[in-house]
Amino acid sequence: MDDSTKKILVTTYPNPDIDGTACSFAYAEFLNKKGYDAVTGIFGVPHREAQFVLDRFNIKINRLESLPEGYEKIILVDMSDLEALPKLIKPEQVIEIIDHRTTTEIEKFINTKVQIEIVGACATLIAEKFKQNNIPISKEAAILLYPAIVSNTINFQGKLTTDRDKNMGEWLTKQVEFPADFIKEVFIAKSNITKPLRDILLEDFKAFQFKNKKVGIAQLEIINANQYIKNNLLEIIKILPEIKKQKSLDYIFLNSLDLEGAGNTLVAVDDDIIKLLESILNIKFVNNLAIAERLIMRKEITPLIQSFFEKETN
Repeated sequence: MDDSTKKILVTTYPNPDIDGTACSFAYAEFLNKKGYDAVTGIFGVPHREAQFVLDRFNIKINRLESLPEGYEKIILVDMSDLEALPKLIKPEQVIEIIDHRTTTEIEKFINTKVQIEIVGACATLIAEKFKQNNIPISKEAAILLYPAIVSNTINFQGKLTTDRDKNMGEWLTKQVEFPADFIKEVFIAKSNITKPLRDILLEDFKAFQFKNKKVGIAQLEIINANQYIKNNLLEIIKILPEIKKQKSLDYIFLNSLDLEGAGNTLVAVDDDIIKLLESILNIKFVNNLAIAERLIMRKEITPLIQSFFEKETN
């Protein structure tokens, strides 16, 4: 970045999880220590585990209702698609994107420097910047980045976990002393569901455009997820078509992961998406429900769906 882009807002998608929240906070800190005038802020409400960590350590992050005055240049972290772009931000304002997934829309951000690297957590990429540039990291940034890596990799059990994630997780634990059972506390907080089920399904919901198909994927990551889904299956089956209609989707499904490593439960209601998921994930649906023994994250599923539709249209 040159001197003309020194006033910068670092943000992520609205209602972010702990990865987006942590990266927004920590990358703004990194830029400030590099001499830029950067501020951090998020739109909406952080996910449960992010709010738990913020409250537990009394860390403040700006909650935005408008763009900070004078900060018209935007850096996006842990996101790279127009669907998730905060409504007050125009794509041409974005000067940098840092993300860790393959399904992106970076070609639609015309003024943007892009860093897309396939690791388990975007927090890994931000932590690396501090370490590689020998820039001291604050206690607050380390406290946010570490559980972000652990949460996004399901405690380093997810298939997309890399050595880089593990190395940065280990490095961060050397920067600050974490309380005993800290990650367990984060996972318990993440599993403390108090909202109506519809709100929970929309809390970590993303829509993707694959060729001429729009696919919505709700993701739920909690302890004992399989039993929770079974207990609420009838209501989930009722809510998914409502969200599909509301968001003008072609397909929708729920992907839930057990934070203690007991695999996945998927729920889908349309025959076409059921057949697609059975094909690409080698699973079997019975009465709208499929159980996978291994952990399969949404960021692992989306490239497979994208590839399916690309082959179908060729």
